[in-house]
Amino acid sequence: MEMLNCTGIPNDPNKEEIIENIIHQFNEKYPNTEGEAYIGYPIYMDEYANTEICVDLALVTKIGVFIVNILLNSVTDYGEIQDNILIKVENKFKKQPFLLKKRKLIFDFYGITYAVEQMPRIEDNLIAFSNEEFFKIIDEYKEENSFEDAKYDAILSGIQEAYGLNTRVERLGVKEGTKAYLINQMNSLIEKYDAAQMDAILADTKGIQRIRGMAGSGKTIVLARKAVELHMKHREWTIVITYSTRSLRNQLVNLIAKFYALKNDGAKYDSKKIRVMQAWGSSNSLGVYYDICLKHGISPMNFNTAKQKYGKTRAFSKICENVLNEVKEFNKMYDCILIDEAQDFDKNFMRLCLKVLGSDQRLVYAYDELQKLNEETMPMPQEIFGQAIEVDTPLTVCYRNQGRAIVTAHAIGMGLYREEDKGLLQIPNSEDVWEAIGYSTDKPIKAGEPATLYRTLKTSPELLKVNPDEIIDFWSYETFKDLRTDLIEMLKKDLYQEQLLPSDIMIIDMDAIESASNRMRLMNLLYEDENYDPNGEEALEIHSAGTTSPEDFFRKDSIVYSSIYRAKGNEAFMIYIVNAQKCINSLTPRSDRNALFTAITRSKGWVRVMGYGDEMKQLCQEFEETKKHDFKLYFKRYPTEEEKKQLILNNKDVDASIIKSIGTTRALFNKAREESNVSNLQLMMEVLGVSTKEELLKILMNEGEE
Repeated sequence: MEMLNCTGIPNDPNKEEIIENIIHQFNEKYPNTEGEAYIGYPIYMDEYANTEICVDLALVTKIGVFIVNILLNSVTDYGEIQDNILIKVENKFKKQPFLLKKRKLIFDFYGITYAVEQMPRIEDNLIAFSNEEFFKIIDEYKEENSFEDAKYDAILSGIQEAYGLNTRVERLGVKEGTKAYLINQMNSLIEKYDAAQMDAILADTKGIQRIRGMAGSGKTIVLARKAVELHMKHREWTIVITYSTRSLRNQLVNLIAKFYALKNDGAKYDSKKIRVMQAWGSSNSLGVYYDICLKHGISPMNFNTAKQKYGKTRAFSKICENVLNEVKEFNKMYDCILIDEAQDFDKNFMRLCLKVLGSDQRLVYAYDELQKLNEETMPMPQEIFGQAIEVDTPLTVCYRNQGRAIVTAHAIGMGLYREEDKGLLQIPNSEDVWEAIGYSTDKPIKAGEPATLYRTLKTSPELLKVNPDEIIDFWSYETFKDLRTDLIEMLKKDLYQEQLLPSDIMIIDMDAIESASNRMRLMNLLYEDENYDPNGEEALEIHSAGTTSPEDFFRKDSIVYSSIYRAKGNEAFMIYIVNAQKCINSLTPRSDRNALFTAITRSKGWVRVMGYGDEMKQLCQEFEETKKHDFKLYFKRYPTEEEKKQLILNNKDVDASIIKSIGTTRALFNKAREESNVSNLQLMMEVLGVSTKEELLKILMNEGEE
């Protein structure tokens, strides 16, 4: 039985009972009608009176659209109030080209005033003084034939003001069948928020709200839109939206500007009231931590100082902890904080944010449910804040990645299809996570038994109509030079045959240390071609992410080359992942596999995973096994809790300090090799403390003593 999906909260709590009764009776009277009930939404501005115009209840259903205004007291002219609301709604609808035919709306909608007190009826204005009268009006004006799906989705998009949800860049003069043509087709789709996204956007912010989902489920978009909706409702508030990855700043600013302009006839938002601030900040760019320190008379610590004192991985957590310990009484600084990428923070920053919000504690945090495949990325709210959360919204639909790309990313990340003798590397702690990120099973997962997980079109909609066999592929080469040579030809094809824009493409290098050097090697190889003309028709420009500033990522006329760390939070239609071999047989197997998982999920369309050597051949074999299982996650035997613990012990990442020591040893080894006539073999024997080649061989074959 279909039920109205209810979203939002009443603008006036005294209207709550009336709204609940209307929705309850609607569900009883029209039990098989699909629809949405938006409560206290939409909100518009009256530019002349500088006040909000709020819709008490918008019933957007397949049998009709009804805009309901509730009056608790008698008024002189309810018709004028109703008309003001309907004019705003109609104007917004008419700005959506897909809702118009010859300048007229393709559907009718009706305004109904629900009045508690009796008052004279006004001709041509619908009014009800009881539920019975209200539903007589619904019966009279409802559609004889339900809206077809396409029209209904278009109306939802219109009421949600979702048009332009994604960046639309029309690629002119493209040939049919090219990648650019397919992107244009996707851009022509009518965009709308799903029910869970609207729930997250319109949920009450008093207290702590959690928004969780996998990469590509729209968390950043939801937060940006929520910031705008809060600003519309509370113009006096100071709203902060914060994040970790600096390259996210431009994306957030652009989203907020777009959403605000759509709701306010092209106007610019007040950046003093909606503040986009990086979590740390610096003397040149104010961040949340810096701002809190300055407002409480504390000298903020910069990154280099904190890194030297606490180490790179613990630096931010420790300086936030210091502020929590040092400040005895915190001042209220902001009315609401929205945190994106919350999985990149620990409890100290989260608690610090809560401290400067006053008694209402309006904190919203969004995070990737499974960005690290060995664990849920966030502790439970009770552990972070010492209190329960008010609202919890899971986002299960992935709008960024193609289904095959998601499944491959999870399979590779877990090491699910490694050789029999090696087995799984990691797995989520809880079986419940799979449902939360959009996977289905035909039967419940049971430890010790076979299990198959798959994605449906509901949680992985095919927005980009590509050939399934072209979505993701793995390529193995003999050398890095061979890889670079092939990559250059692929990039040329993308730009000049597939007609992609440079900003449609992202190259992600899994060799973070050598990323900048590798980009230069790629460009040098290009310039070594005597037939290459840098000013010609097939010229290529490739820039390093963050060259001019941390926010410098995509450019109009250049392809971005990025490490995985800078690529986080960004996305592109065509992703090339190079040096993927670095992610297996390493000293940090879980972290490296997680990084490859993140890289694959940057794609909105196509992915090419490229590497060289024997390690890459192993990775290609895992991909082939993924294909053989029809892009499903098949477990011959789902691990027990004890087996999960053993996985962690067996595949534990080497500590960062040891990695540093290895780097130091390598440097000394190379120096000794350069400054002496001793052979590599002799040096290795000396370093490992063995006297014979046989002993050395045993160690290298893992047959020596531990």
